[in-house]
This record gives sequence, structure tokens and C-alpha cells, in this order.
Amino acid sequence: MKKNIPRFVVIGLLVIVIIVVILVKNRSGRNTKSRQIISSSVLDTSKTAFLEENGKTVRLSKGVLAIVNNSQIRESYLNERYETLPEKHKQMYKNAREDFLEQLIVRELLYQEAQKMGFGKDLNSIGDVEQKKDMMLQKLIENISGNITVPEEEMRDFYKDHISDMKGASFEQVKEDVRKYIYNQEQTKIVNSTIETLKAEAEIVKNEDWIKEQQALKPENPLDTALTNGKPTIVDMGASSCIPCKMMKPIFAELEEEYKGKANILLLEISEYRGLAQKYQVMVIPTQLFFDKDGKQYWRHQGFLAKDEIVKKLQELGVK
Repeated sequence: MKKNIPRFVVIGLLVIVIIVVILVKNRSGRNTKSRQIISSSVLDTSKTAFLEENGKTVRLSKGVLAIVNNSQIRESYLNERYETLPEKHKQMYKNAREDFLEQLIVRELLYQEAQKMGFGKDLNSIGDVEQKKDMMLQKLIENISGNITVPEEEMRDFYKDHISDMKGASFEQVKEDVRKYIYNQEQTKIVNSTIETLKAEAEIVKNEDWIKEQQALKPENPLDTALTNGKPTIVDMGASSCIPCKMMKPIFAELEEEYKGKANILLLEISEYRGLAQKYQVMVIPTQLFFDKDGKQYWRHQGFLAKDEIVKKLQELGVK
């Protein structure tokens, strides 16, 4: 579901990361019905994956990447959907096919929920199955976010809190953009909550062998490496097309030089490290994450962050 990014606010405020579906938190560990795949390389040379639960064995046929409430997601389907993505999203998932599988699992869960709620009854004339699914998902998301309201007082408070980012624009000039931004934020929370509930109630089986193979193809993760070297770390996750992100680049270049050997200063393109974005729930860009010398997250900030504020946080972490 697409939303317009605010015209004025985008200059100095946070930018919502638009992906194939509404932002999803990858928390498979919270799934109360999650089940463990037994390594197919041990049990079967044909690479058929097996799953065992309560003494029962479930078979994932060759080419099946996941089963979502008895509905299969095959590798051929994943490849077909990948080819339909815009080029920028193809690049995003190029080295993260397992993350794309997660998106397809969520899409299937939402589609099944839309079916239960009867949102496909008036769409029988739609011959394209995927188009029909997309229309049903649109109806579902509109339904679960239909009660969102954005009071003018909340918009005015937001405007006051970010007055320095408005570049002289009056409240009336950016009012509609601010409303859309707050609406998008609230809608994301509601959709994420719905997704988490669906995941917890679902029977989801994943082909862990395939997932491990995909993870092995990923480029080295600089953040995980930095978090193990005993130094405080700050990472900025953004995009080259984001104006506030561009403003962070020269600041991080200076910090990297000034704190060389004292702290890890990382500037990462979110499209290249979507797994990290999901892991640390980066929902807007740029986002700065601060970690102590033991690798524990200390503080986080969304949007442009001035150099002196970064320095203060590094000093709090013991960096001189």
C-alpha cells in the first residue's frame, strides 16, 4: 500500500521506508506455533525438508520454501514475484532472498485473513490472481486502519517539535503533509500489530536448509563485526536518496576520522542491509543506533542528528 511522502517534511524529517508490503518486524521466535526443521541433508539426499512435532513428521516437498496454514510457498513462486519487483526493490532483496520469503509469508497471512473477512466476494471478475490478492489486501488494510484519526492539536504539537526542520514553512502549508505522516506512522503500528497476532496464531513451517543457504550468500555484516571488538559503536542507517541521510554523511566522515581506534563509526545503506533494519526495527530513515563496548544497544534516534549531540552520546559511552 503506497502513501505519499510529505513534500515539505521530507526535507528535514524522517522518511518512511517504503517496501513491497507494510513494514514487518521479523520475530519468528515469538510464533507460539513455530516448529523446528530437521536438517534435510541428514535425513534425505533429495533435499526434501522434514519437520517433527509431537511425534509427527511433516514433509516439505522439494522446492517448497514455506507452508503457511497449509498453503505452500514454492521457490518458483518466490522467483516469479521477485521478477515483478521495481529495480530498487530487486537490489534490496538481491542478497536477502530469505527476507523476501518473510514478506511473502506475511502477504499470505494477510491474504488468508482477507479471505476470512470476505473481501474477495465482489472481485470474482478479476482474472489475475495476484492482482486480486493485492486488491483484497488493500481492503483489509483499509478496514483495520479505518478508525485512525489525527487531531489538529497533535499535528500542531508535531509541527512545534520539528519547527527547525520546516525551512520556514507555516503550519498551514505543511498541515496536510504532517497529517499524512502521522497517519502513516499509526497505520504502520496497527498493521504490524495485526501481523504479529496472525503470526502467533498461524502454523508456519520454513525450509531452514534453504534459509541457511541464502544467509551464507550474504555479504559480511559490518555491524555484527564491530559489536564484538570491545569498542562503543554508532551506526546510521539511511539511503542515498534521502536528504536528511545525505546531511549525515559529512558528519560521519568527520567522526570516523576523529574517533579512529576509539569507536566504531558506521554509515550503512539500508537497502544493502535490510536484515539489520528488521532486526533493529528501523522504521524510518535515517536512524542512528548507539551500542556500548559490550555490544548492547544504549540509545537510538530517528532523523537528522547534529554532530554535537552524537559526541555527547559517545562521551556518555566512555569515548574520549
